[in-house]
Amino acid sequence: MIVLLSPTAAPALVDADRLDRLHAECPGVIGDMQFGDLCARGDDDQHVWLSIEGLRSAGVAESDDESFVTAFDGMIAYAGSKGWLNQDATMVRAHVETTG
Repeated sequence: MIVLLSPTAAPALVDADRLDRLHAECPGVIGDMQFGDLCARGDDDQHVWLSIEGLRSAGVAESDDESFVTAFDGMIAYAGSKGWLNQDATMVRAHVETTG
């Protein structure tokens, strides 16, 4: 799963079926990007917080795979085992890759 960040549009999910590499892509300075319900700025410029429910909903809408929810929940369980969820387990921490 990749969340595309933009200075002119809300964050958008692409590659929903790729559950082995959750991250965000940023075409510039993270402070210039727009955030919203799907994605919040992280504690530093290398990470963002992604809404687990937002990712699940967007992924279900984009994916053709009937087992998506089970695989998605497995990805989130793995993230939890690594300490990458916020305290109330509503957000997952994701690395930001600069693309521009």
